[in-house]
Amino acid sequence: MRLSYVLCGERITVTGFAEVKVTRRLILLFAAISILLVGISVASLLYLNYTINKLSESLYDDVYQNSELILNADRDLYQAAVALHTAMNPNTTESELKELTQLFEDNNTQIEERVNTARYNINSIEKPYNVMHKGELQLTELKRELSSFEASFGEWKDTGSSLIIRRSQEGWDPASFSAVLTNTQLNDIRSRLDNSEDLIDRYAQEVTTVFQDKKSSLFALYSLLLFLLILVIIYLGRKIIKLQSEMLEEQTMYQLIGETMSDYIILTDPNGLIIYASPSHLSILGYVPKKGTPLSNYIREPEISWAKLKSVVQGTPRMSELRMRGAEGHWVWLETKVTPITGSRSFAAQFMLVSREITQRKQYEERLHKLAFYDHLTAIPNRAHFKMYMENLISQPEEHQQEIALALLDCDRFKQLNDTLGHLAGDEFLQILSRELQQTVKGAGQAFRIGGDEFAVVIHRFNNPGILDEILSRLLQLFSKSWPINNGSSFITSASIGVALFPQHGSSINELLRAADLAMYRSKKNGGNEANLYDKRMDEEVPDQTSGRN
Repeated sequence: MRLSYVLCGERITVTGFAEVKVTRRLILLFAAISILLVGISVASLLYLNYTINKLSESLYDDVYQNSELILNADRDLYQAAVALHTAMNPNTTESELKELTQLFEDNNTQIEERVNTARYNINSIEKPYNVMHKGELQLTELKRELSSFEASFGEWKDTGSSLIIRRSQEGWDPASFSAVLTNTQLNDIRSRLDNSEDLIDRYAQEVTTVFQDKKSSLFALYSLLLFLLILVIIYLGRKIIKLQSEMLEEQTMYQLIGETMSDYIILTDPNGLIIYASPSHLSILGYVPKKGTPLSNYIREPEISWAKLKSVVQGTPRMSELRMRGAEGHWVWLETKVTPITGSRSFAAQFMLVSREITQRKQYEERLHKLAFYDHLTAIPNRAHFKMYMENLISQPEEHQQEIALALLDCDRFKQLNDTLGHLAGDEFLQILSRELQQTVKGAGQAFRIGGDEFAVVIHRFNNPGILDEILSRLLQLFSKSWPINNGSSFITSASIGVALFPQHGSSINELLRAADLAMYRSKKNGGNEANLYDKRMDEEVPDQTSGRN
């Protein structure tokens, strides 16, 4: 992903520095997956070969099991024929005849069992055998041979049983036994067994041949697919390696730009952790912010500054002014362009900060600000600052508004100080008074010099009238003391204080000033050294008194 921003009138493309590592991980992951796929393919191929061989051997064994049954049946048939011919011998004793008869019957029973088992097995043969046309013909002929065998064998067995029964009877004539007839029947039966055995053997060979052909076809197809998979893996691997090489070249170029340009670049993740900081920071900070550390570690008032940065994630790039801590503990002002970088699944959202030093400009602005809003003699806020301060307080939303007390203070007998000790002594007194006035109201409000020996105190951090009375009492005590002036001289003064409350006595600055001025006039009229809270009767007492303050 490439990210662009406008800097010094030129468009510079910056690559996310995390992309190279991500691409390397992707290459390793792709290589691992490729090896795994090839391994699975080879293992599958070997397993397929093993399965087909096992299946082929199993089918082959099943077929030859039937062949063994036929061979055993032929052996039993021979044993039965020998027992029959021996039983027909005139010299055979009665006990021998009984044994031969039992042997004849037992062999015939075994023949029937073996052949019936073979017939059942052959009749049960289904797929994959019957997918072979030649094999189907062989199975059909085999079934026919076994059926013919059953009929011939039944006839021969009945003939043999009949001969043995007659042989056991008295008066049996040996000349009545015809060995030629029984041998002819026997040869016919054995020929059918031989044919069946031959058909089973040919069918087994056919099964083996077909399975070998199918295995060869599957191996060829699977080998082709494996070969294609390897080609695809090689192609994609080369493309990724090429992309990695291009990204490394681009990263080197962009890093060179970042290291040689005079601006200061910082890239952070969504949580404010630094991903990259340009070496140019060394020239103004004395160090380069460390990768992986929170940006808030280097910014003054980090919770406020970082909130500002995060607020632009949903918006567009904007300029901000930040202060970063230098190596010697000093603060460096930076004008910073904060750019949110939209993330994706593989690239998290980030912040890009491109900064320029503006410390001298901020110092100049600060001097201008002091000249505009601070009294040049006493260094406390002036009338302009007072109006801005009051406007900010009374313009708060209704749910955030708080009760405000505006106290106007006038120094009694200040003109006498100027006339007796001179204006330099008066200036020194005002400077000392202003410092102590600030300390007296610290934590409760703010003091302002609004002209000459007249001061305003805005009190807005009090919960009940008792606290306000206590603050006014401290103010009266502050004025009512001896002030060391002009290298050993002293000056004793007091204050006339008028107080107006917001919103009870006015909703604007002018209304509050007028009310406080009338209350202060009441204090002066009473001889000074007191504080009075405005009420409506003061308007009647001094109908021509108007503040005229703006």
